[in-house]
Amino acid sequence: MGKLLSQKYQGAALITGASGGLGAEFARQIAAGGMNLILVARSRDKMETLATELRERHGVQVQVIAQDLSALDAAQKIQSAVASTGWNVGLLVNNAGFGSHGRFQNLDVNGELRMVDLNCRTPVALTAAFVPQMIERRNGGVIFLASIGAYQPTPFFATYGATKAFNLMLGEALWAELRDYNVDVIALSPGYTRTEFQQVAGVQNKPVTGWSDPRDVVERCLNKLGRKPSTIPGFMNWLLAWSIRFTPRRMAARAAYMLSKVD
Repeated sequence: MGKLLSQKYQGAALITGASGGLGAEFARQIAAGGMNLILVARSRDKMETLATELRERHGVQVQVIAQDLSALDAAQKIQSAVASTGWNVGLLVNNAGFGSHGRFQNLDVNGELRMVDLNCRTPVALTAAFVPQMIERRNGGVIFLASIGAYQPTPFFATYGATKAFNLMLGEALWAELRDYNVDVIALSPGYTRTEFQQVAGVQNKPVTGWSDPRDVVERCLNKLGRKPSTIPGFMNWLLAWSIRFTPRRMAARAAYMLSKVD
């Protein structure tokens, strides 16, 4: 899929959370597919460094928008910035997000609310901003970042797991809705991936094995875009997520509690 992206989707790819992790990897692989890029995150310096790399390596055009994506008017500001360039968004990658780890009552409520805004509100607002033009052109694609945590209760990651379940359900629903307009939608549900997520979330107990490489996660997502409503990279991740469907929810919640328990 990567090399065919510029032929399949008309316009540039807008990637949120593009300053590192999966966002930066999406940028690299999509640029390799020949698409121009609009990178969005808070850290302008990191994005400018990445933009220079991609311009030189792939000969694509790259726009950088420094924006706090948890701000309530983030989507409106991004839409205005994109309009000023005269570019169309042909592929929207709703990647930005973060998590927190700990007992719910001990977590900062403002941080939890910011997480909901960033992980849920902003993808909805950006999708609403750019999908109508995709429908009009009858061409486009949208990616939502979910998680294997979206398939089960996630004690000690309670808000984060709920936001990822939101993205999974939203992505799969829009996959069904937008097929009639030739707009591809997919929800990507990775497991533990080698990014900065665990450090930001404050996770202390990390698995020794079972890590995914960002390159493999993004490559799988782009290959499945337009073919499936959702995808789970890694066989063991897929097995875990789907086995939960046959497990009583009380048992699933208790098992997750024991595996993730914190003091």
